[in-house]
Formats: sequence, structure tokens, C-alpha cells
Amino acid sequence: MLTCLLYGVTSVIAAVPHPAVATCEIKCTVSEIVEWSDMSFPQIDLGSLNPKRKQAAGESKLVLYTNGDVIITADNSGIAELSSGSQTLTTEYQLRYDGSGIDRTGGRATEWCRFDTFLREPSEIKHILADGAVVIILSVKASIERITPEMTGEYNATQTLTVCWKS
Repeated sequence: MLTCLLYGVTSVIAAVPHPAVATCEIKCTVSEIVEWSDMSFPQIDLGSLNPKRKQAAGESKLVLYTNGDVIITADNSGIAELSSGSQTLTTEYQLRYDGSGIDRTGGRATEWCRFDTFLREPSEIKHILADGAVVIILSVKASIERITPEMTGEYNATQTLTVCWKS
């Protein structure tokens, strides 16, 4: 009985197949992304204009994440002009970046432009590898030549910046 048992064990051991090897090639593509760090820029409060202070300026910053070159355009409609009822203030905008587009993601600062001509030609942001974030600095300037009693009140504007892929 002992002999048969050993013979059976030897047959089972000899029937185990050699290991099989399989390989799998893995690839992953990161999609192009462009997104703001928040839904809107922080509000800019320019304070009060008065006969001694006829101009005010302020700025707001927001981070833009991108892994490619993009352009920025602006809303040039009347909603971007500081207004209160039928009264308006001279409203100008400027855009700057924390990077130049040479050694860090960014671009060239724009000139100050009236609300209706701001970014008529889109501003270009050049993406630099390993730097996928750029701080966008939106500046606004309000001015008034002569203040009259009917011009008193709170003035509001909304500027919308849109980012698109550079074609």
C-alpha cells in the first residue's frame, strides 16, 4: 500500500504545468485641461469717487490651470461698464499674468483699454511644461471728469473673461 501511494504522488507532481507568462502594455493620455480655480474673481471695491478723488483703480486675482496654449477674451458689452441707472463712469481694464510665457506659463500684460475695446484682440497665454498654473490679474480703473448731484449712488459692472484653446 505504501508503494502505490508513492507512485500516485509522483504522477500528480509530474502533471503540474510550467508557469505561463502574460504581459500587458499600459498607456494613459491626460486630456487637455483649462479651468479656473474658482467660479469667479473676488469682487473689486474701488471705494468712493468725489471731487478730490476722480479716479480709482483696483485688481483681483484668479488662478487658471492649463496644460496647453490658450487665449482669453472679454465681454465688451455694456454690462462691463460701471453704471448706475443711466449714469456711467469711464471704465477701463487691464490684464496681467504672474508668468511671462517664456520661463513660466503666462503672457504679456495688456494695455489699459476702455470696457468696449478690452481684449478685442485676445490675450495669449503660453503654456510652459511642468508649470500648469498661471495667476490672472484683472485690473479695473474708474474715472469721472465732473461729478453732479444726479451721479451719486452705487455703480456696478461685471466683466466676464472666457478662455479658449489657441488654434
